[in-house]
Amino acid sequence: MSLKEHLRLLTFVGLVAVLASATACEEPKRADPRDAVLADFAKRVDAYAALRNRLADSVGELDPTGSQAEIATRATSLAQAITAERNAAKPGDIFTPEVATILALLIKEEYSRRSDPVQETREDQQEELPDFVPRVNQIYPTTYPLATFPPALLPLLPSLPENVEYRIAQNYLILRDIEANLIVDFMPNAVPSGA
Repeated sequence: MSLKEHLRLLTFVGLVAVLASATACEEPKRADPRDAVLADFAKRVDAYAALRNRLADSVGELDPTGSQAEIATRATSLAQAITAERNAAKPGDIFTPEVATILALLIKEEYSRRSDPVQETREDQQEELPDFVPRVNQIYPTTYPLATFPPALLPLLPSLPENVEYRIAQNYLILRDIEANLIVDFMPNAVPSGA
């Protein structure tokens, strides 16, 4: 073996040793504990969606060309079927304390990033929100408008299945079945108060 070949071999062995050493020094990536909590939330929401879709099929298809009365009757029938199936449902079944902690922090951080003029109008905006205390399996009161959900907040929250949405009523974050107009679950103290 020539000196040149011997130097190449030593250089190659040295590089392998350096790479092996660097790999050995890397710490394994730690799992983010929030991932498991958010996965559990997704599983709970998906289980609700599967239940509501099964019940929606039993109620019959929605005829978008139907009259308002027919659409309202179907929504009422769907809400009644869901409520009967989830008669033991209670707050925190989907918004568990663990996921509620994470979501409340995300919401608080988003609100704190808002500009001063937006922060100053927060109390006025709060007055526009529906003013009721939600209950699980309650029909979302039609006496209140469905206030627009903050567009900057929506992408920060976990995505939801079709026919389920987030809503805000005062400081509550609500999980609402769109078609049945039913409150599926809610989180108190999720949204910062005005002032």
